[in-house]
Amino acid sequence: MEQSIWVILTAVFAASTAGLAVVLVVINRGPRNTPRPDGRETYVEYETPDYLGYRDFRLDGLPDTDTLTPTRYWLVDDGVAEVEFSVAHSDDVTLRAAPTGTLNLPARYRDYEYESVGIFPVGDVDVTLSQSPGRESIFTWTQDGFDFAVFAPGAEMNVMGGISTEFVTGTSGKMKR
Repeated sequence: MEQSIWVILTAVFAASTAGLAVVLVVINRGPRNTPRPDGRETYVEYETPDYLGYRDFRLDGLPDTDTLTPTRYWLVDDGVAEVEFSVAHSDDVTLRAAPTGTLNLPARYRDYEYESVGIFPVGDVDVTLSQSPGRESIFTWTQDGFDFAVFAPGAEMNVMGGISTEFVTGTSGKMKR
């Protein structure tokens, strides 16, 4: 009798431990709220750029090459996708994407007075490149129902123009149907 009680207690303990492990894995895999120092935007981190469970879109195409590697995925203010990229031999850059008309940009890039602004085509897409050498740089475009922006705080001259083709041709979004 005493031995069967120990067997039952061991089984209950094992089941409880397994259940707790599953709960911890699920909690750690889900989105995490991460407060930002500026306090103005809310960031939720994801493992992949699929926001369909929380918003009505996902990014289903991103550049992932020897030059550009996505490193972190965020949803900003519950409506704008943000992906941090590592750029070989240069500073990192950030991509933001949202359905057309809903993209917001950090004030640092939106309100900055750039030394150089130009528009150039990538295929049939017009790309606007705004930059100040060694300081803020951004390029934007609209494609297939999404607005996109790639920005960097201190990109070297020509880096942004050099990576723009990879971003425009390799980035795409999909709306929930």
